[in-house]
Amino acid sequence: MDPAREQALVARARIDPAAFGELYDFYLPRIYGYVARRIEDRAVAEDLTATTFERALGAVRREDFRNASFGGFLYRVAANAVIDHARRARRDVPLWARASDFDDDDGSLAATLGDETATAAFAAALDRDVLRRALAQLPESHRRVIVLRYFDGLAPDELGAALGCSRATVAVKVHRALRSLRGALEGEAIDAA
Repeated sequence: MDPAREQALVARARIDPAAFGELYDFYLPRIYGYVARRIEDRAVAEDLTATTFERALGAVRREDFRNASFGGFLYRVAANAVIDHARRARRDVPLWARASDFDDDDGSLAATLGDETATAAFAAALDRDVLRRALAQLPESHRRVIVLRYFDGLAPDELGAALGCSRATVAVKVHRALRSLRGALEGEAIDAA
């Protein structure tokens, strides 16, 4: 969304529900995807997404709301909702499915490996599993930067708003996170050998 349009909608959303509705329609699939990649249970992901927008509406209606990047603000609220949920549940929050999730109980996956589509899906699942393990080894701060930037596709300005830092600091954080991920992936490759 164009930043000027976003800021105008946020300003109008204080008194006009239709303006917030437009923001909601634009950001709902993005925020839900962000939450769903971290929470296995679809119903919980939907609840946390709803909580995110409820908190956002409350914040927008306050006079002291800073209107720099609404998208970045939403991601920060969603990240906090996921963290709160994980703390309450006292369990790990998975990033996404494992390669073993493609396996069937009856072994039908092995029978269809000759099919190019099944082979490609299996290879992609293995790649995701390697990446998931490598991401799990990273410190939370590095993992969060990589997921927000590359999986959620946040622009540098939005990423800065989500992380609460400047654009220059974002560049440094992305560089450090990628360097850390590269090291973890190299470790995965050595373990596989």
